Amino acid sequence: MKRRILVVDDTPLNREHLRAILQQDDLMVDVAEDGRSALERLRSQHHQLLITDLCMPDMSGLELLAVVRSERLPCGVIVLTAYGDTQIALDAMKAGADDFVTKPYEPDRLRFLVARILERRRLIDELEDLRLQMREGYSFHNMVSKSPKMRRVFDLIEQVGPLGSTVLIHGETGTGKELVAQALHAASRRRGAFIALNCAALNANLLESELFGHEKGAFSDAYQRKKGRFELADGGTLFLDEIGDLPAAMQTKLLRVLQSGQFERVGGTETIKVDVRIIGASHRRLEDEVRTGRFRSDLFYRLNVLQIDLPPLRERREDIPLLAMHFLDRLRTKSSPPVTEIHPEAMQALMNHTWPGNVRELENAITAAVALADGSVIQAESLPLTIVPRPERRPGNAHLIDIDRPLPNVTEELIGLVERD
Repeated sequence: MKRRILVVDDTPLNREHLRAILQQDDLMVDVAEDGRSALERLRSQHHQLLITDLCMPDMSGLELLAVVRSERLPCGVIVLTAYGDTQIALDAMKAGADDFVTKPYEPDRLRFLVARILERRRLIDELEDLRLQMREGYSFHNMVSKSPKMRRVFDLIEQVGPLGSTVLIHGETGTGKELVAQALHAASRRRGAFIALNCAALNANLLESELFGHEKGAFSDAYQRKKGRFELADGGTLFLDEIGDLPAAMQTKLLRVLQSGQFERVGGTETIKVDVRIIGASHRRLEDEVRTGRFRSDLFYRLNVLQIDLPPLRERREDIPLLAMHFLDRLRTKSSPPVTEIHPEAMQALMNHTWPGNVRELENAITAAVALADGSVIQAESLPLTIVPRPERRPGNAHLIDIDRPLPNVTEELIGLVERD
């Protein structure tokens, strides 16, 4: 689609001269003879760029610029100023103009400037479209997607959430398994808490105490009674991440709770009964773990009442721009100045990356890029080296020395280099 520019000048010859220059670049060029007619056009039709003379009767270019910015009309602005009016041009920049051109102007410089600002406006328009998409249906319980695969996951969450059944979530590391578990809990009728535990993060003894709690004096550091995750999740949901890493003894204890809803704290004799929905997750296929004997088949069948498979990010690349902008919007207020945009080259680099760490890796990449950004735009060089590798560089006057030789030879070469330099 052709980009549209509005030229405002009270001199007909100047208007037509500008139109002829800009039409060389296949642009649609409208003209207006004064500020008021220009405003009518801008309000009725979207223009990517406004080029306005500063000195005009009735409404000056500065007054026109002030109205454009106060009404948040979405266009870039270039002001034309007479030679020597540098202060007026600077005032226009402070008022929100993107740039200025001094008359008489070089046509090639003007075309270059117009192309640069139009590219910036294209990027801004794309980012606004992405934000609009996130607001209009691509956001679901803190998850952002327009991928058909993820939309099916969202449909499953809405269907399965209210049932209260045990759910098993499968997905690679970083695909958002805990977010899905939280969405299932939010969609349920349960009023208790959502409690999460990573089963791979603790050894067997600590894991038992974390899950079931312990009595005072149960072990050397048990100075007081402690409730476990099952008790904390009573009436709610317990999310067991990396459940495939549970030791065999813990698998047996978990199976009992799933069957009866009962357990005892470590070091205790009182049987405690709870009403907890279990959601398990693993980056490995538990069916394979059952076949190899590392996971109990009866526990697997208890857990696998309903299964949700999360696609890796490389299989839903259409979500990368949406997710990148989602993370950037969350971080924009935490940087100074605020980082609000992603340069097209940087976005292309994000699209080209394979994302072995999935959504979590993308979030970390955007976080790092915001910290390293020089200005309000994330450039490609601000992205991590794993996404945009940089060639090794050494100073132009650097010399490579082969040090795998006798020391006198190396010393002699170094002395020679110093004398030459």
